[in-house]
Amino acid sequence: MQLLRQLYAIHSPTGYEWPMIQFVKEYVSKHIPEAEVRFDKFGNLYITKGEAGVGYPTLACHLDQVQKLHSEDFEVKEEDGMLYGWSEQNQRREGLGADDKNGIGVCLRCLEECPRLKVFMAVGEEKGCIGSHHADMSFFTDSLYVLEPDCKGGEEVHTTLKEIPCASEEFIEALDLEANGYTLTDGKGSDIFALTLNGIGVSCANIPAGYHNPHKDDEYTVIAELEHTLSYIKTVIMEISQRYPHSYKSETQRMIESLVI
Repeated sequence: MQLLRQLYAIHSPTGYEWPMIQFVKEYVSKHIPEAEVRFDKFGNLYITKGEAGVGYPTLACHLDQVQKLHSEDFEVKEEDGMLYGWSEQNQRREGLGADDKNGIGVCLRCLEECPRLKVFMAVGEEKGCIGSHHADMSFFTDSLYVLEPDCKGGEEVHTTLKEIPCASEEFIEALDLEANGYTLTDGKGSDIFALTLNGIGVSCANIPAGYHNPHKDDEYTVIAELEHTLSYIKTVIMEISQRYPHSYKSETQRMIESLVI
């Protein structure tokens, strides 16, 4: 919970992610010194830990949040197994930015505890996946698959976003979702959507991150849901060690390619 509270204390609306970027860089340097961290001209972070071997399990999350309210006396309250933001001076709830600071927390914890991992942290997701659309796609060349802890609640998993499939059927089966209490549903835009359109070449899935009422000032985190996700993702990282290829091409792309050939 200490890491999560530190993340919630950082206000990082889209376009002002630098304080979060600095925190992540310093956290990795202090707690995971063997990991390599770099960032591009947009502010996207690319983190690699361990030798590639057969390839890297890969996680993704985003560094920005939507909420504008963040008072100087902002604090995190815990009540009935949930966390929420509060300003005593203003007597009001204020958003945690748990979408997607919960995802950042999961990624950092997995980096600490897993011997081999890649993590991509994007800027500008809340304004149209700006960072992921401009990502250095060579980073993912040796990825086995990508999991992004960035779904609301504790049940929904998205492998299709805006009717675009982002994962193979083989990968979906390997995730063993039903046995772990998850339900496969269609989602909207996210970083894995942009990465799929960019031709990432491997299967991707959005996993629940335990936040509720995203983008609102009464946002809150259910601790048990987030802990379950952390445990599940660590299990996937340790147990799924093969590459799951996947690519998407629209009918227009297919028609153009057939004409060129």
